[in-house]
Amino acid sequence: MDIKELLEEDAFDPQKLFNEEEYSTLILDREGFTKKENQVADLLMQLLDKDVTREEAEAVFSRLKELNATQLLLQGISEAKRPSEKAKLVAACWETGLDFSKEFLFFTELLCHPDFELAVEAITVAENTENLSPEQIDAALQLLQTSKEGSSDLKDALKEHLNLIKNG
Repeated sequence: MDIKELLEEDAFDPQKLFNEEEYSTLILDREGFTKKENQVADLLMQLLDKDVTREEAEAVFSRLKELNATQLLLQGISEAKRPSEKAKLVAACWETGLDFSKEFLFFTELLCHPDFELAVEAITVAENTENLSPEQIDAALQLLQTSKEGSSDLKDALKEHLNLIKNG
């Protein structure tokens, strides 16, 4: 496509750029990123592509694990605006098999989100977290008890899981 085609009045529809069904809105501030961090950011964007295949996603998960992408995954989750994007990135956390034990309460908070898909992905991370401290367990139980949002069934399931660990 040459410049004349791009400048034609009907070359593209700017409204499509704001269509949440067509485009991801995750914006990571890449200023000062290392080469590795840029690679991770590119991988996160690939995961959010609505046309990504399972096979492509598996390759991305493997590469994220190789790059130990915990911090940028967490940043992506925090900066994603749509719950569906957050859910995909949270799923990547458990799919990669990376250690998110230090961020256990972050995932407990996400479990309390009103979006069910996001909450399900968050409980998967939470239930697969190992080596929790008694303080983390108590803080999570308190959070689950006081949270007014989210699925009570999912919150009850994590409470039961945590009580088994605590009393087990």
